[in-house]
Amino acid sequence: MIVKSKNLYMIWSVFSLFILSMNLRASITSISPVLKNIQMDLHMSSAVVSLLTALPVFCMGIFAPLAGKLSERWGIELTIALSVLLIGVSTALRLIASSPVLLLVTAILSGIGIAITGPLISGYIKKHFPRSSSSMIGVYSAGMGIGASLSAGLVVPVMHAFHQSWNAALAIWSVFALAGVLVWIPIIKKSKQSQPTKNESGSQKSRLPWGNRYVWLLMIMFGLQSGVYYSLATWLAPKVQDVGYSDAYAATTVTVFSVMQMICSFIIPIIINNSTKRKPWMLLCALSSFTGIFMLIIGGISPVFCATLAGIGAGGLFPLAMILPLDATSTPKEASDWTAMIQFGGYIISGIIPMLVGVIKDITNTFDVALIALLFTLVVLMLLTLKVTTKKESTVQVLS
Repeated sequence: MIVKSKNLYMIWSVFSLFILSMNLRASITSISPVLKNIQMDLHMSSAVVSLLTALPVFCMGIFAPLAGKLSERWGIELTIALSVLLIGVSTALRLIASSPVLLLVTAILSGIGIAITGPLISGYIKKHFPRSSSSMIGVYSAGMGIGASLSAGLVVPVMHAFHQSWNAALAIWSVFALAGVLVWIPIIKKSKQSQPTKNESGSQKSRLPWGNRYVWLLMIMFGLQSGVYYSLATWLAPKVQDVGYSDAYAATTVTVFSVMQMICSFIIPIIINNSTKRKPWMLLCALSSFTGIFMLIIGGISPVFCATLAGIGAGGLFPLAMILPLDATSTPKEASDWTAMIQFGGYIISGIIPMLVGVIKDITNTFDVALIALLFTLVVLMLLTLKVTTKKESTVQVLS
């Protein structure tokens, strides 16, 4: 009976993590298909409107170190719930965001919530699923991908249903947070019944591994792959519209990108769960994104096909970047600290890249030059990938 109860709890944990993960991209990816509507209604330049994506990404980096501190005070499970609630409230506030300032504030608040949730989910996975962490990262990534796909693909139909109100179309995704908090309540209750002893928790203070060179490498790699993803999430639809396609087709292109990203983010981690090699997969995924963006630049090729290749690459790169710190750490606390540091610097790097795309677009009046910058980013990522060690070698390095 105890075994059955434990199995049921683990199944519910997997389901809950999946629902929670749906909140970690929807507030960002829902922006792209209605970007031009927002830009026209609020009279925002390309550089300023790009802040709707860049600001939450910056916050996801800047506030990531808070995750460990807050979890020490409230516990990892309750902190996750409060962070997801913040994402939901900030998303709902977009219903009344009638000025650029208020809309940007909602972007900041959602970014803070995502910043705290991400590292703690990694720690939770390391704690409860140590032998299947790669597969659980796949579940985590798939949840984010589905949330991103639904928000990107349905935001335009929702806008039409609410009389062309992009406010309502953006605010409706707060329902993900409501669902996430509700399914997470049993996890919180269970955690309170088995509170860790002082020796297990109080003596393990949050400390980011600033002196570890390998963490710095993972941080830069995380930032580059994430920067390419957010650039495409922000500017793919405007690029497709700029070529002459309809709003609906542009939204379909973003949806295909998100769907492929979601599928691959789920499948690839499961495939490599029992393997120690990450490098070949990272190189293949980076090459796939490179090819998709290159084809988008030269034109004459279906944007949906280009988005498919880019989505496959993005879908593999993110979970692989999340798996690397779990490979190299031995405790949940250490995994959270490594992930917090990687996301701290990584998301700051990735927040700059979509802004640069917007600035280059304003200066050159074309997306092609900006997309060439993304190709250069992927080349740098592939070169850094050559320094990634296998799972076994990473562990030895950390322990030594």
